[in-house]
Amino acid sequence: MKMAHSMQGIYSPLPQSLSDSDSEKEISMDPICTSYNSKNTNKSENSYRQNGNRIGLDEDTVKIKRGASKMSTARKLTFICSIILCFLPVLIFLWVLPCSELNTCPIKISNWEYQQEGIELKGPINLASGAYKTNYNLVIMYKGSINSDKTLKHGIISLMGLTGNVAWDFEQDSVPIEMDCSIIDANQDGHLDCLVVDLKGLKAIESVSGQTLWHAHSQEEANRVTSLMHPIAITDLDNDGVVELLCVLNSMYFLIISGRTGVALANIPIKHCGTIKDIYKPEKNAHSFTYSCGNATDKPVVYKIDFDELAKVFRDSRYDMLIEQIAFQPSSTISVANRKLTVTNEPNCPKCHSQLALFDENGKLMKPWKYDNAYIMNPRPFSFQSSYGNKSRLRGHLNGFIVKIWLWTEHYRKLRPTQRINKRSVFGYELKNFTYYSTDIIENVMLITFNDSDVQIINASSTEIHQICKSVNGSEPDCQPSVENQKDSLLVEDLEHDSSRELVSYSSSYVQKGEDWNLMSSLTVFRLEEELPKMYGSKNA
Repeated sequence: MKMAHSMQGIYSPLPQSLSDSDSEKEISMDPICTSYNSKNTNKSENSYRQNGNRIGLDEDTVKIKRGASKMSTARKLTFICSIILCFLPVLIFLWVLPCSELNTCPIKISNWEYQQEGIELKGPINLASGAYKTNYNLVIMYKGSINSDKTLKHGIISLMGLTGNVAWDFEQDSVPIEMDCSIIDANQDGHLDCLVVDLKGLKAIESVSGQTLWHAHSQEEANRVTSLMHPIAITDLDNDGVVELLCVLNSMYFLIISGRTGVALANIPIKHCGTIKDIYKPEKNAHSFTYSCGNATDKPVVYKIDFDELAKVFRDSRYDMLIEQIAFQPSSTISVANRKLTVTNEPNCPKCHSQLALFDENGKLMKPWKYDNAYIMNPRPFSFQSSYGNKSRLRGHLNGFIVKIWLWTEHYRKLRPTQRINKRSVFGYELKNFTYYSTDIIENVMLITFNDSDVQIINASSTEIHQICKSVNGSEPDCQPSVENQKDSLLVEDLEHDSSRELVSYSSSYVQKGEDWNLMSSLTVFRLEEELPKMYGSKNA
């Protein structure tokens, strides 16, 4: 009875008086889904049978089949849009998101570190083209371990700026002395190539692949030209579409070399200069160059020559060039914004002394630093974009300097006979000629940032370095890593063309493993502009 009463609100049969008198038909309300099964196992309490079919009591409405009606315009548009949306992700993944063959997809750089055993990284860090058009590669010279038996232990290595993976490694038997990857495109492929100077002469290396393009040689191609130094780019004198190179030959001559082929084109003696010590262009697009004359004890005398004068003597070797003497300007001052930083280093390390001094725009001393038993590497200035976000995050400190300092904590300490370098006995048959020493150094990296009214000093890192020195028959020790090789180990640059600055730094050290000493080098890329606000926070914590 209870079930019968409960059905009154859901369904009741039509009375027969409402049926058509000519054709009496009983209207059946069969469910659409005749195979419906209730999930509830107690079917006797939740369903009943009507015309042989089980009807669930949970249904609130009676479903009646009706004929299909025409879609409205709005529904048609919605239906078409839904179909388009189904195919749109497929089209995006197939043709929009994938990188092209030139790997032009923008990928954000992250902090990374590269390590390699058996080499000492040296010299300035060069930027060069690589596989990713939107990112630079880092090209660095290296010198092999002082006690390595490997023939090709020196060379040049290129690291991908995005990830730190090795792009190429050019091994050679002579130590590279100078390298510049910013002045010439020898094969006209749209990428600047690397010029490398070593004891065997000058060569051009393709920056993307690491392949040699040419070696500087005589016009007869019989011999390579050696004893070259300081190549700079000058004008295109032979009209082949590539600028020529000017080098110092034997410290007494200027040698003009074809930028396309490496052929020596002209040899110009410099009679008024006993020893040419340096040659450089004041600016990349300058129409003149300067060079200095002198010896180790004399104060350098600096001269300037216009490229037009060089072109005249190139066409007529009898022409007497016009040479202008200019004032000597020491390069120990680094400027950025309205601040200047001066560096003073004394010789004879590790018993050397060094000084830093920060000046304002009026030349007033703001802060001095003095260090004993120390050497200051070449500082690097930096500037960030003057945006609202940077001003807020960096507290207005948009400019500054990065300084690396070596502090000797222990002077030469003779190695014991049982100790080894690179798994070779440092004593034995070499005992009579060679003596090995070790020294301990603390390498500090310091950031000096400032705004109009404040100067902040941040100690970014401190690293322990073990230096091994080798003396032959009591001569001046040859140390590794050396100050000369490490003084340009800093770079601040935008590696991914996003207007944000990265800090690139490398260091080398001998690491003791048991009784063995192994030379290890590491290079790190640090997102300076992103990480600097965290340094401010940790300093105030």
